[in-house]
Amino acid sequence: MNPLKSPRSAARLNPKLDAKLIAYMAAGAGVLAAAQPAQAKVVYTPVNVTIGENSQYLLDLNQDGVNDFSFSHFAYGNWDHFYAAGLGANHIFGNGSASALRFGVPIGPNGHFSHFGLMAKSGAISGSIKTFGKWLNVQNHYLGLQFSINGQTHYGWARLTVTSGIAGTLTGYAYETIPNKRILAGQTSGPEVAGAVGLEERLTPYSQKPTLGLLSRGADALAIWRREEDSMEL
Repeated sequence: MNPLKSPRSAARLNPKLDAKLIAYMAAGAGVLAAAQPAQAKVVYTPVNVTIGENSQYLLDLNQDGVNDFSFSHFAYGNWDHFYAAGLGANHIFGNGSASALRFGVPIGPNGHFSHFGLMAKSGAISGSIKTFGKWLNVQNHYLGLQFSINGQTHYGWARLTVTSGIAGTLTGYAYETIPNKRILAGQTSGPEVAGAVGLEERLTPYSQKPTLGLLSRGADALAIWRREEDSMEL
């Protein structure tokens, strides 16, 4: 290095150009941030609540202090009833009656939802006991839930067991934090993966045939083929 020459100083760009470059960089960073998908998160709460005769349980699904669903067990005349209902603008999975879904069934925008539905019913007619409802003698099945958070639709599930005596026990519930994103019955964490579906469900043939899109996703996607939801009801 020639000692007579002073060190070269950094070249300075036009201040206006500097400002434009900073603006472009900031805009680019914003686009990259916006392009990142929102991380799905399932919030799961285990409970053990028995809804006895002539009682009601109010479920605050996202624990914001507002009750979202109710489970009612009441006697009317000679009949014993067990009902589920969505409070306000919320709904339950089913078309006129509450569907008892198996583990792994998708609950989302394509489902059939009603404001309320019968789960089980028992009564005496002409000296004999008659029973009705998809939840009779059902253990650890799932009720699909559709509810609102700040005006946006979310999906979840409640796990229940209902005995022949129309006694219902709630053993857990969960919901998806991303609006309009489906959740699998029994899913307790996100994102949705093949491991969220039980071995029994993977071995049960699905009614839906695999598409090219599913085949391209590999074994994980094939493990969670969506079966027709009505075929999963009892």
